[in-house]
Amino acid sequence: MNKGSMDTKKKGLIGLGALVVLAGATILGSDPLYKAIDDMARPAIYTAGTYTASARGYGGPVTVTVKVSTKAIESIDVVGEKETLLDQVVPSLPDAIIGKQTLDMDAVSGATLSSNAIIKAVEKALAEARGEAVEEETTKAEETATGWNDGTYSYESPEFDDNGYKDQVNMTIKDGKITALSWDCVDKDGKLKSNLSMDGQYVMTEDGPKWYEQADAVVQYVLDHQSLDGLINEEGYTDTVASVSINLYGFVNGVKDCLKQAAGEAGTKAGWNDGSYSYEAPEFDSNGYKDQVAMTIKGGKITSLTWDCVDKDGKKKSNLSMNGEYVMTEDGPKWHEQADAVVKYVLDNQSLDGLINADGYTDTVASVSINLYGFVNGVKDCLKQAAGEAGTKAGWNDGSYTYEAPEFDSNGYKDQVAMTIKGGKITALTWDCVDKDGKLKSNLSMNGEYMMTEDGPKWHEQADAVVKYVLDNQSLDNLIDADGYTDTVASVSINLYGFVNGVKDCLRQASSENAAKSSWNDGSFSYEAPEFDSNGYKDQVSMTVKDGKITALTWDCVDKDGKKKSNLSMDGEYVMTEDGPKWHEQADAVVKYVLENQSLDGLINEDGYTDTVASVSINLYGFAGGVEDCLRQSSEGGTAAASVNAVKDGSYSYESPEFDGNGYKDQVAMTIQSGKITALTWDCVDKDGKKKSSLSMNGEYVMTEDGPKWHEQAESVVAYVLENQSLDGLINEDGYTDTIASVSINLYGFTGGVEDCLKQASK
Repeated sequence: MNKGSMDTKKKGLIGLGALVVLAGATILGSDPLYKAIDDMARPAIYTAGTYTASARGYGGPVTVTVKVSTKAIESIDVVGEKETLLDQVVPSLPDAIIGKQTLDMDAVSGATLSSNAIIKAVEKALAEARGEAVEEETTKAEETATGWNDGTYSYESPEFDDNGYKDQVNMTIKDGKITALSWDCVDKDGKLKSNLSMDGQYVMTEDGPKWYEQADAVVQYVLDHQSLDGLINEEGYTDTVASVSINLYGFVNGVKDCLKQAAGEAGTKAGWNDGSYSYEAPEFDSNGYKDQVAMTIKGGKITSLTWDCVDKDGKKKSNLSMNGEYVMTEDGPKWHEQADAVVKYVLDNQSLDGLINADGYTDTVASVSINLYGFVNGVKDCLKQAAGEAGTKAGWNDGSYTYEAPEFDSNGYKDQVAMTIKGGKITALTWDCVDKDGKLKSNLSMNGEYMMTEDGPKWHEQADAVVKYVLDNQSLDNLIDADGYTDTVASVSINLYGFVNGVKDCLRQASSENAAKSSWNDGSFSYEAPEFDSNGYKDQVSMTVKDGKITALTWDCVDKDGKKKSNLSMDGEYVMTEDGPKWHEQADAVVKYVLENQSLDGLINEDGYTDTVASVSINLYGFAGGVEDCLRQSSEGGTAAASVNAVKDGSYSYESPEFDGNGYKDQVAMTIQSGKITALTWDCVDKDGKKKSSLSMNGEYVMTEDGPKWHEQAESVVAYVLENQSLDGLINEDGYTDTIASVSINLYGFTGGVEDCLKQASK
């Protein structure tokens, strides 16, 4: 029935209704006369008989049986087995249609869908009675389904709602129909509302359907109807699915977004830019694993793909599966075999289309029973990266870049930003602030020593959120307002000027014509962590740069007794696992990686572990931090350059922040005049204020019966620096010297003090 015939039909019925009402008003109480007038006034428009038609209602189909004479509707019977609201509209609505002989009336309040279903079904029956072609009921979904491209689509709401949840919707379209659909919500800890609901941790009411049951019901509605039509009212609730009382705005938004993606123009794959892309889940799942996906696109096609999961100890699920340490069932394919199978599926099909169902499992790859949500999310993320605009970051040179604010702010902190660019993309980014005692704000925040408010995200959590924003968007665009705050990342209230300045500075370095490595000045550089870690160790890194290249590099950790982790590892006193490489072997492996690559690029993931050096499972944050610090020293002019060219005249002093394992603190004093080191002293003081040099001269501090005394060796290294105006070539990777034959003492404390004085002089 076309719109014109519908309008004509309605007008005709309205006109007849008006005439009958007029006649009734003129000759009140005379039913026979009323009917006679009605028969005379009404034209013959129907073929007398009984007609049946159906329409979709509140809970299912509504069927009407309409009996008509040649001129009027005589009776209407309504049947709807699943239509729970019929008692609100029957018999009042059918009686009103018969009484007024029109369908032009309002729906019954509280039962809109049932009312509309009856009206639509009667309309179809009357159309048949008039001899008109009956239109089959068509949903919006069916009208647009031909425009849906087959594929797998996902949606996550951009922000957490007032209750701390984000909606997540996953949809699969196959042959132009929605074949799989899921809806869940995730909180800030990565916990799914469905799991919390099933476990009784998320409870809405003592009785009534649980959240996950209601979610399943609305998902089923969309799958059954291939549409959102009639699902929600203007307030986001449903009058259609009787068991559901939760608000559905998030679900509906997600479904609409997925359908919008599916209705987009075909040819997404053609837009994949060649390159290597990687993804790691932002948090560990309930089983303690993070999904990791790596993908290579070449010639616009996926040429390689891997999927693995890593636990909190850095162990890979694939290795545990192969070694029999991760077992799902006694029989059946192992985890790594199933992972290989779904990877092969994507490589073969160049798509996720048809891989997973609404619950995240696959009905397509027969041998696979594991949940694939993590894998699918990783593949989608990589493809999203690959679909980004080409050439945006073409001006960024690969390398590691660092920034430190030139001065302490009014709260006594300096911003520090470290960035790694690889393949023209920001692959690693950190932000922290350091106080005048060398303490990091992130550590203070985690330990509860730096607090902003009693509730709300902590400083380190907010810092992580803005770092993630830049990594996700590869840009600072839209992050901050004119005052340095953000309206974009909902959980963040801190000022971001320092962070933004640091990111801009690193990108400026990366955009310069000279690559980062070409700006390294020759010299020897060393770093020691400002504090002992939770295991009682401090990282120590020493580096030599020559001709603009890293020619020597060492990494060790020292405990509060001055014992080196490498020695303890070699002697069997520091053991991580019964089998597998020892700590010192793993340390050597990552040092070798940096020497070969002249960079930290690609070495560590966001948790500080490596996916690149297969034999290494230890955390590398301390090592990476030390390497970055040494490179920062080198790029700022180098020790030698600073001592001659960029230092200010004056007197400078240094004292180590803590007593060493032998109960001493290093003290270094330096005088600069006319840009040269004209005076230099080194000593150590114990907890009683006694100087090691005096104890050495008095015979109270003896190292060996023969050989130079401590104070004599100290004087030798001081003379070396005064003569060379530099630390270059003085110490080896263990902090000892191969240059001055008479010196056997460790020089880390001395070199650290000299560097600190030169740093003061260069400000």
